[in-house]
Amino acid sequence: MNKKTFILGILALVVLGGIVWYASQNKGQIDSQSSILSAGQESSGSTVTDEVKEELFLGNPDALVSVIEYSSHFCGHCINFHNDTLPLLIDKYVKTGKVKWVFRFLGPTELGLAVFCAQEENKFLEFNNLLFEYISEIKSVDDIKSMAGQAGLNHENFNQCFDSRKYEDKVNIWYDQATEAGVSGTPTFYINGEELVGNRQINIFEQMIEDALAQ
Repeated sequence: MNKKTFILGILALVVLGGIVWYASQNKGQIDSQSSILSAGQESSGSTVTDEVKEELFLGNPDALVSVIEYSSHFCGHCINFHNDTLPLLIDKYVKTGKVKWVFRFLGPTELGLAVFCAQEENKFLEFNNLLFEYISEIKSVDDIKSMAGQAGLNHENFNQCFDSRKYEDKVNIWYDQATEAGVSGTPTFYINGEELVGNRQINIFEQMIEDALAQ
């Protein structure tokens, strides 16, 4: 694949107001008291881990409420949610140990590989925030690698991880999970299993979380 043009096929499918995810058509192309965790693996500075396990999530792994978010870095509604709403929910529910927030990305495989590689150095959150803020500047694989440097990642370690595509199976699992759940667009959320579609007003998220906590 030409690394300078891998993203062009995606752009034709993306509408800034949101996307209908396309895994079935293109699966192959497809701060802080909280810790970014990965299946119980605790964040501990910038040490490179052997391998990231299972999920990318933020918060207490034993929280009473789990929110699973299906998102895309190219989805306008997802960008707005991550810039405006998610930080407020993190402050209110994740940092206080009430909510575990699980991230699953339905977009180009390369971006999924990149966020897993960022978590090897426990910098998923920093890198993911940069992707959402500057996604319009991503035109090539080289741009992804450059952004990893901006997030403070070790260039050599990140490039080796990324180029090996070691997490491709984990990225593909996100599509399988989305298919099984019946996800039809991004962002889609499951709050203790209850579906919420779209970038809704924060009070809707709060009410659903509070209801789940009360149960």
